[in-house]
Amino acid sequence: MPEAAGDKSALHLICGLPGSGKSTLAKEIAREYNAIRFCPDEWIKTIWKETAETEGNTFRSNIEQLQWELAKSILKQGIDVIIEWGTWWQNEREKLRDEAKSVGAMVRFYYLDAPREVLRERILERNKLEHPREFHIPESEIDEFLDICFLSIEIPGQYELSTYDFVDLRVTQHSQE
Repeated sequence: MPEAAGDKSALHLICGLPGSGKSTLAKEIAREYNAIRFCPDEWIKTIWKETAETEGNTFRSNIEQLQWELAKSILKQGIDVIIEWGTWWQNEREKLRDEAKSVGAMVRFYYLDAPREVLRERILERNKLEHPREFHIPESEIDEFLDICFLSIEIPGQYELSTYDFVDLRVTQHSQE
């Protein structure tokens, strides 16, 4: 439920690399705050099924734009939403933060950090589950994939963190966390 700021809704913005625990955290937040989750992977896998990882994934930015338009409408109604896109880039996080605040919502930011070995292990475990709404990353491609991820993410700095209404920084050292 929204916090003591009256019935003010909240954008729960989750930043982290694949395997860092974004979906797990998003599901916990959804239960605790009765919030609506927006996960592009689930939409892509549901719509494109077998071609999700090739054809469907090319529509990721369109899916995220659609999700964000829906999310803003939901925030205006006083309902919390969760964006679990990974939000790797600061300008993306700033846009989401500013637009959420412009519709009267507070912004709760979560940064999930985990060592490369933990991310790799979690991705391998997730691959074994063969969940229909999860993307499969072949074992032979994980290291190159993680190289790209680590080169791409813009880790939030102190100034950026100070612009959110709430910040939760989580560092995971082991795959069980």
